[in-house]
Amino acid sequence: MTSWPSRPDVGGDNTYHDSQPAYANVPTSPSPMENLHPPVRSPVPGANGRNSYVPSRLNPNAPATAGPGSRSRPPSWGPQAALEPGRTGVSTSSDNSQSSSLNGKDAQDIRNVMTGAVGSGFGPYANVRGSFAAPPHNRFSTLSSVGSVVSLTTDSKYPSMYFPNSNTPVQGGFFPYSDTPHIDYATNSFTPDEDDALHDPDPRKMNEGMGPMNWRGVLNLSFVLVIVCALVALFAGYPIISYLKHDQIYFAGSNVVGINATGQAAVIPNLPQLIDPETPDQAKTRTGFDGEEYELVFSDEFNTDGRTFYPGDDPFWEGVDIWYGATEDIEWYDPGQITTANGSLVITLEQTPSHGLAYKSGMLQSWNKFCFSGGYVEVSVLFPGDQLAMGFWPAAWTMGNLGRPGFGASTDGTWPYTYNSCDVGTLPNQTTAALTPTAAQTSGKTKTNGVLSYLPGQRVSACTCPGEDHPGPNVNVGRNAPEIDIFEAERSKTGGPGGQTSQSSQYAPFNNAYQYNTAATTLYLPTTYHNTFLGSETQQSISSLTDMDESWFENSANPTYTTYGLEFLGDDKNPANGFINWVAGGQHSWGLTAAAFGPDALTEISQRTVSVEPMAIVMNLGISESFQTVDTSTLTLPAHLRFDYIRVYQRKGQTNVGCDPENYPTAKYINDHIAAYTNANLTFWKDAGFTFPKNSQVCIHRYAMRWI
Repeated sequence: MTSWPSRPDVGGDNTYHDSQPAYANVPTSPSPMENLHPPVRSPVPGANGRNSYVPSRLNPNAPATAGPGSRSRPPSWGPQAALEPGRTGVSTSSDNSQSSSLNGKDAQDIRNVMTGAVGSGFGPYANVRGSFAAPPHNRFSTLSSVGSVVSLTTDSKYPSMYFPNSNTPVQGGFFPYSDTPHIDYATNSFTPDEDDALHDPDPRKMNEGMGPMNWRGVLNLSFVLVIVCALVALFAGYPIISYLKHDQIYFAGSNVVGINATGQAAVIPNLPQLIDPETPDQAKTRTGFDGEEYELVFSDEFNTDGRTFYPGDDPFWEGVDIWYGATEDIEWYDPGQITTANGSLVITLEQTPSHGLAYKSGMLQSWNKFCFSGGYVEVSVLFPGDQLAMGFWPAAWTMGNLGRPGFGASTDGTWPYTYNSCDVGTLPNQTTAALTPTAAQTSGKTKTNGVLSYLPGQRVSACTCPGEDHPGPNVNVGRNAPEIDIFEAERSKTGGPGGQTSQSSQYAPFNNAYQYNTAATTLYLPTTYHNTFLGSETQQSISSLTDMDESWFENSANPTYTTYGLEFLGDDKNPANGFINWVAGGQHSWGLTAAAFGPDALTEISQRTVSVEPMAIVMNLGISESFQTVDTSTLTLPAHLRFDYIRVYQRKGQTNVGCDPENYPTAKYINDHIAAYTNANLTFWKDAGFTFPKNSQVCIHRYAMRWI
């Protein structure tokens, strides 16, 4: 137990205070909403019958007057404040005017605050509107000494307090400050602090200005709107304004970098653009051989040196890392053999062993990155070696996106089909179960014993049964991976002095003995000839050969780039309206219409079509005995196939680029069969774990066989 110091005789009657005075039980502090006038217990007298307590601010229950035998000390209101005997008020040392009593409203406000009914009993919430007087009775002060300016109470959380000129006690508050600056004790008037409006305890003022449409709410909402508008302007307005300051190019397509669903291609700095900014303005339009106006929709000038084409390096092109086994090439295609230098794309063929092959070269594809459906594609090219070289196989060509060049499983049953009919032409070997028609068994090559076709049948034909696997748009549409070549160069086969280029298109199913209607073809140059190669058990080919100038080769005395081109347009509603035109050496070399591969009664097939599929572009430099005899004595290595540019045009107002167009989608089908499109070691569709969908013609002919 704490030992309390004895107090000296203050009254001069040789009477001392008890060292530990007794006092009455302290009641529990009332709750804020209880009686605002709790009973005040009388203090316990000392041994001499006198009060043994000294009034203080922090012990306001001490007596307000100093009677006989009692002692007084300055209260804890400040160093200059003093309690005057015989008074019920308190004044400051700077102003000795007596405090006036509070009116009823002020007293009630103070009661509300001090009891916790409104606000709190601390600091600025102790909104006292007058000065205080000590009550005639007090409670024990746990710490008190003569001359002390601090007095603490432990008997009550809210010590009782008296109003000036009043004997009515109210529950008080604990004031941690030595003064209460908002009370003028000289006049007993209330001087509001600057921040009193923020915590005015008057409940009548609590809801002032708090309506749904008050000025403060409108102001808050206005600031919120300003912030929202600023954010929208920063993240939406600025990019739009920046975009509108540049030229706008519109394309109708999808699945192409830089094109949105509405066919708009934004010109955004450091992002790829379909049209190379360095393409000359005069090259952005042309008049087609069909008499129509064409506009540029894609170009690559290859003017930035040092580009690489490994997977993921370029938005439009990718170098493959494969052996092209379909044509039994003797080189390995390596992305590292492709780059840009001196303003040109360069594909290098060199005699460097790779993957068990003697040579290494490159093949660049836009497969599933950039495609176009009909139009005109033009390249500026410089060929490898010289005009006497025999064995190089430089090529630029196009192929439907449903087949990926060099990935045999993806082309199994799709290449080189160009068919949208449901008949025997969709079946394996173009033959029914009854081995009809006869021409399909007898008009082929000698090496196949007359069998016309070794093809497995059109995988996704117009005969696909409902519910079967099909890329769409529905099972009644025949889907294909056709091939149309811009050029393939070789040593002359017609006895000319140097090189020739073959410009061809491939088809399936096949005509009887691969014969096409030559009347539907036109040769425009005296140096262009029909190719005697018509096809084989895997393709029907319609092509012509054009002599080359010796200056078009890199090792000539005056190497000169020349232009080759391909213009084609299919019509899915009327396939007979399709046409193809070729350009060699910058001149219109030859052309054909769809009548060249019309219906054939002998093989019982219908009209083939000029491609309406989204077509990807391929550029490569190969070497293969299957193309022509390889005479290494005529080859200078390393050899280079160079392209100065590639440009794609389409009829004005009929732009259709993208590898996944709505009418001929490919994306989902490719993703659903991704193994066939990414594993070059898979030769057949079944190797990828898939089967051909059911063909309604198979069911019909099998049913018919049961009755034979």
